[in-house]
Amino acid sequence: MSHVDSSAAVRPDLALFIPSYAGGGAERVALFVAQALADAGMRVDLVVACGRGELRDEPLAGVNKVELGAVTEILSAPGWVRYLKRVRPRCAMSLVHTSNFSSGIGKLFVPDVPVIVSQHLALRCNPSNQWWFRRWFGFGPERFVYRRVERVTGVSQGLADEAAEVFDLPPHKVLALPNPRHAQSASFEITAEQEPMFEKPVLLAVGRLTLQKDYAMLLRAFADLSSRRDLNLVILGDGSERALLEAQAQALGLSQRVFFAGFVDNAEAFMRRARMFVMSSRNEGLPMVLIEALGAGTAIVSTDCPFGPRELLDGGRLGRLTPVGDAESFAAAIEAELDEVDVGHEARRAQRAEWMQQFEPEVITARYLSLIQEVIEEAGST
Repeated sequence: MSHVDSSAAVRPDLALFIPSYAGGGAERVALFVAQALADAGMRVDLVVACGRGELRDEPLAGVNKVELGAVTEILSAPGWVRYLKRVRPRCAMSLVHTSNFSSGIGKLFVPDVPVIVSQHLALRCNPSNQWWFRRWFGFGPERFVYRRVERVTGVSQGLADEAAEVFDLPPHKVLALPNPRHAQSASFEITAEQEPMFEKPVLLAVGRLTLQKDYAMLLRAFADLSSRRDLNLVILGDGSERALLEAQAQALGLSQRVFFAGFVDNAEAFMRRARMFVMSSRNEGLPMVLIEALGAGTAIVSTDCPFGPRELLDGGRLGRLTPVGDAESFAAAIEAELDEVDVGHEARRAQRAEWMQQFEPEVITARYLSLIQEVIEEAGST
């Protein structure tokens, strides 16, 4: 990986700051934004607190990658402040709560660099799902620093409204800026090793194995379904709950029908082969996987969690919504969708294609460009 010394190079238009190269939705959005804005002619630094994760080797043509070498994500503020003082980007933007907070601290020490922070997950949620920093200190520290940044974005309107309320922000500082639909992959192939998962119709779930995703509820719903339907459940992603979830699947007698496939680089191929996409989350922001499932034409059942699913599925028109944490309702919705999945398929595909125009990469890129240029102009940067 090449690292250009930005202090000796031309001042970047944008420093895009993320905690790591983890394979989550927000990190994927960051890589998309960095590449899209570089392709549009901006000088972009992708600044990473901890240089680890599944996306580390993703190619980014024309983007300067800068790794701060922080010991942990939450301790990245000193390195970020040093970077801002040395490089002085015309605008800085962060994604994910840990880098957002460091960005806010950076604003205190380097006030003439305009800052945008982007919220990707619901802020109010069950304490067990909450970022540990907020559990300990509440929203006060973030409220203090975010009131000093130029903009706070939410990836859904619901999240933007919540951020304005929680952080006590004036309306002109807050806006919704959705995630883009990913560009389609060149290949939709399933590997030979992955093929056995599709010997039966597949319910597919994608996301980190964490409490927030509530895969425990999904497994209970699938256990209920398994007595009546001959299906497999495939879960893509890794995380801290994997061992517990594997033990739960075994205890429910599902070991031969539930596949924990880990992180894969051909998730879109799974989307296109799956009978249905299922999302069991307790809270979200604007889940990329739902956008991908809509684009792939897959039938969808999702919890009606805050925030994103209701907006993305147009109130339930484009997929079924169920109460959070309700395994019985989730199983019933999957069964109902299975019975109707082939009815009116072409009409639904046309509805989705029209709806998805608002998430096309070029539409979202134009919105990012407009926001960044607006903030730079307001700050009087040259």
